[in-house]
Amino acid sequence: MAGRVLPVIAERRRGARGIRLRADSVQGAVRISLPARGGVAEALTLLDRHRDWLAAQVAAWPRALPFVPGAIIPFNGADLHIDWQASHSRTPLVDGDTLHIGGPRAMLPGRVLRWLRATALIDVTVGTHEIAALVGRPVTQVRIGDPRARWGSCASGGRIAYSWRLILAPPEIRRNVVAHEVAHLVHANHGPDFHALLASLDPNGRDCKRWLARHGAGLHWVGRETA
Repeated sequence: MAGRVLPVIAERRRGARGIRLRADSVQGAVRISLPARGGVAEALTLLDRHRDWLAAQVAAWPRALPFVPGAIIPFNGADLHIDWQASHSRTPLVDGDTLHIGGPRAMLPGRVLRWLRATALIDVTVGTHEIAALVGRPVTQVRIGDPRARWGSCASGGRIAYSWRLILAPPEIRRNVVAHEVAHLVHANHGPDFHALLASLDPNGRDCKRWLARHGAGLHWVGRETA
C-alpha cells in the first residue's frame, strides 16, 4: 500500500459495539478494532471499501530514517550528519552538525542508538531534577524507554520515564514534557491545579502540543530500517 508492506493488526476489545479502522502512523500498521465476538467478515469488507482512504493516509506517513553512513537525522531540534568511517573512534563524537563514529559497519545502528539513548538520559535527568527542585518534590528514578503512545510518564514514588526520542526534538519540547511529568509529582491528575502548576513551570504547552502533533510521528521512524 502506497509502496509499503504493512501489517494489519486486528484487536478485540471488550465492550466495543462496532468495528473501527485506523492507520497507525507511529507503529506503521493498519489497525482494526473488533468487538468481543464476530465481526471478521465485516472488518474485511470495511478494509476493502477503505483501501483508497488508507492508501492516502499511508502516503502521508513519514519515511524510515535508518542509521547508515551519510544519513541526516534530527537531533536536539537540528540536523545531525552521521559520518561513519571504520578508522574513526568507536566512541561517538559530535563536532558541530556532524556525528563522527567508527568501528565495524554492521555495528553502526546499535552504536548510534546507544549514544542517543545515553545522551537523552543525561539530558532529561538533569532537566527533571532542576524542575523538581522548583516544586520541592523528590525524584527517585529517571529512566528512558521507547513507548509508542506517550512521551513521558510519572509513577508513584517519584519515578519518571521518558521516550529517548525526545532528544531528537528541540530543547523547548523536552522541557515542556519534563515539566508535565514533574507537575504530576504534585498532582496525579489533569485537573485545573495541575494545569496551573504546569503553566507556571513552563508556559509553552500549546506550542509543544502543536509541534508534537505535527512532527511526533516522524520521530518514531528515526532508526527504522524499512517501511
